[in-house]
Amino acid sequence: MTTQAAMIAEIESDTERSDTAAIRSKIAAAIRKYQKVRFWFNESRDVTFNTVADQSDYGFTADIGTEFYTIDGLFVTQGTNTYALDKCDYRSLEILLDANTTSSLPISFAYIDSKARLYPYPDAVYSARMTGHVKIDVPTSDGDVDNEWFTEAYDLIMADAKAELYAHRWEDPTQASIMRAARDEYLSDLKAASASKTGTGSIRPTQF
Repeated sequence: MTTQAAMIAEIESDTERSDTAAIRSKIAAAIRKYQKVRFWFNESRDVTFNTVADQSDYGFTADIGTEFYTIDGLFVTQGTNTYALDKCDYRSLEILLDANTTSSLPISFAYIDSKARLYPYPDAVYSARMTGHVKIDVPTSDGDVDNEWFTEAYDLIMADAKAELYAHRWEDPTQASIMRAARDEYLSDLKAASASKTGTGSIRPTQF
């Protein structure tokens, strides 16, 4: 499996430089740069959490467990039925929550202060599922496996890290320019792959 340790070793081999701490730092910077870009591999429909009776706000770190850059949808299950909540402006929800403290099945949500705010207040524990563009973190150690930045965006992250190292640490503008061109090509390829995987088309009815 591909890891940050493998990328560091490859960069050191390619550049013939032993500069592990600086390489690790630039890899992290590259990941932070592209965390905010939506690709097919940082979309999720698998983030779930439970509501709490009479609690309207759910922190992405404390309650949901995953940070989102874009929320596409929030779904709540009651018994065997699943409902899509309406996405609202948080100011509208603020007024509604102040005016109505009655608890029931939530019907709307908004994003505010790194939290998802539900309306009305849930009257029970409901299973909730959130979909959208999630934040995939920088690995906590060089040996971490299954981090998508190293399994799906390896070439992009490595090229960006090399470009920044050549430009700002090793002071080699020629190599920096070469790696920036490579980075842009890898980024274009990933965006094209993402568009191909997630692009919408028409559904053709089955003939019976």
